[in-house]
Amino acid sequence: MEQQPPQTEREPSFEEALAQLRETVQTLEEGNVSLEEATRLLARGAELARTCNDLLAKAELQVSRIRRNFQGQADVAEEPEPPMVPPQQDFGMFDDAPR
Repeated sequence: MEQQPPQTEREPSFEEALAQLRETVQTLEEGNVSLEEATRLLARGAELARTCNDLLAKAELQVSRIRRNFQGQADVAEEPEPPMVPPQQDFGMFDDAPR
């Protein structure tokens, strides 16, 4: 009989981790668990909170990079046009031209 390699747990999405964290907190707040179970839930809650923080930090970094990239493209696209020369401006080379 072949043994399959152990499956690695995938990291939960932010929404999944937050939902699990809320459930864990709710269970702890109800207080109907043993000390051993409360300790286990507290450790799991800390792990979920860390996961949420890490995922938020990654998302913030991505947003920051996107904004910088967008701002760089916007700066290039919005280069100021050369100023228009007002028609009354005297260039000096037409001093003898009739007006």
